Amino acid sequence: MMTQYAAAVTFPDNATAYQTISELRDSSLIQSITAAALVERDQNGQLRVPEGDDSVIGLGAAGGSLVGMLIGVIGGPLGMLLGVSSGALVGGLFDLNRADKAETALAEFGQAVQPGHNALVLQTDEPDTTALDGFVKGKGGTIIRRPLDEVVDELEAQQAAAEAAADAADAKLREQRREERKEKWDERVENLRKKFSRGEK
Repeated sequence: MMTQYAAAVTFPDNATAYQTISELRDSSLIQSITAAALVERDQNGQLRVPEGDDSVIGLGAAGGSLVGMLIGVIGGPLGMLLGVSSGALVGGLFDLNRADKAETALAEFGQAVQPGHNALVLQTDEPDTTALDGFVKGKGGTIIRRPLDEVVDELEAQQAAAEAAADAADAKLREQRREERKEKWDERVENLRKKFSRGEK
């Protein structure tokens, strides 16, 4: 029975991730990989997908696929709403310190990509996890894997939370503008009242 997963694969050195994504294309394991993208986080915490076809597997892997959305979210909470494209700066709003304490798949994936390092983000459809696990272990890597439905649930919750936050911010801004207009109106009325009281024209 095939099971779908989202996974993040990290290695002791960054060069191995590039070598691994290249080798995966020529491996029988490619049949179980729906999409994959190499991501890197700079020292400031910004996450990006390097330019070029050599950093992605699968049509839309760094853009419209679930992998693209996952990259957007672990790069920053607004990533999924803003969209992601290959080479795009995804963002660095993901709080790594907070993520270290969080018990969610998105937090775990975000924490996996440390500043100055890279990782492979995968979507897989595997009969069992032995083959890919063995391949990664042979490269000295570590794999974090979560069921796809669990990750999709979290992505939906993340999107809903981001939209709710945006709606709340818009409502607050509208209220602030109403208050400003009211203050200006009151000020104009008061100025008129003073002029009339002095008999000015």
